[in-house]
Amino acid sequence: MSEALKQAKQEVLKGCRLTCEKNFTVGTAGNISARVLGEDRFVITPTSMDYNRLTEEDLVVIDMDGHVVEGKWKPSIEHNLHRYIFKNRPDVNAVVHVHSTYATAYASIEGIEEMLALDIEAANYLGGDLKIAAFAPPGSDELAEAVRDQLGELAGVLMRNHGSCCVGGDMQMAMTVAEIVEKTCYSLFLIRAIGTPYRFPEEYKAGSFERYCKFHREKKA
Repeated sequence: MSEALKQAKQEVLKGCRLTCEKNFTVGTAGNISARVLGEDRFVITPTSMDYNRLTEEDLVVIDMDGHVVEGKWKPSIEHNLHRYIFKNRPDVNAVVHVHSTYATAYASIEGIEEMLALDIEAANYLGGDLKIAAFAPPGSDELAEAVRDQLGELAGVLMRNHGSCCVGGDMQMAMTVAEIVEKTCYSLFLIRAIGTPYRFPEEYKAGSFERYCKFHREKKA
C-alpha cells in the first residue's frame, strides 16, 4: 500500500469518527471520501456499514473512471457524486455527504433555493450563499451532476430533501464546512421564526469568494 493511499484511508476513517461525534448521521446514512494524493483514484466508505466499526480493510478504492480497484464491499451508492466532484475540483481532497438534521430540514422547505451565508465565518468558509441541488434519486447520475454543478467553486451545496455535501482541501476542513452549514441552517430557522434574514451588502458579498479562496489557501499551507 502506498503512503498516499494509507493517508487517504486514514482521512476517511477520521471523517467517519467526526461524523459520529457530531451526530451528523443515523444508522449508515451518508458517505465520506478522500482523494489519494498524486494518484488517479479516491477512497470511499462502503455501502450500508456502521461508521463506528469501519476499518481500513472495509474501505473501497475507486479510480477516476469509476472502476473499483480495491475493496471487498460495494462502494457507497453515491460514489459517482464523489467522483464527479474530484474530477471537477482539483483543489478538493475530501468530500463529506451527511444527512444532518437542520441542513436536511432546510433543504426540504418548498420555495427556498439557497442557504444564505449569514456571517463572516460562513462567508470565509463557504465562499458565498450555497445553492440547493434539485431532488433526484439517490445514486443516480442526475443527482451526481446536479450536486457537482450547484457546488460550483464553493465549499458546499444542499441537496433537496437529502442533506448536504461539503468539500475541503482535507477532511478536517470538509467537516468544519459541514458544521458551519448545519449551524447556519439552524440559525436561519431561528431568524425566519422572527423575521427576514439580513443579506450582506453587495459590495461585501462581491469579495466573499476572493476571501474564501485566500482563507482556504492559508489553511492548507
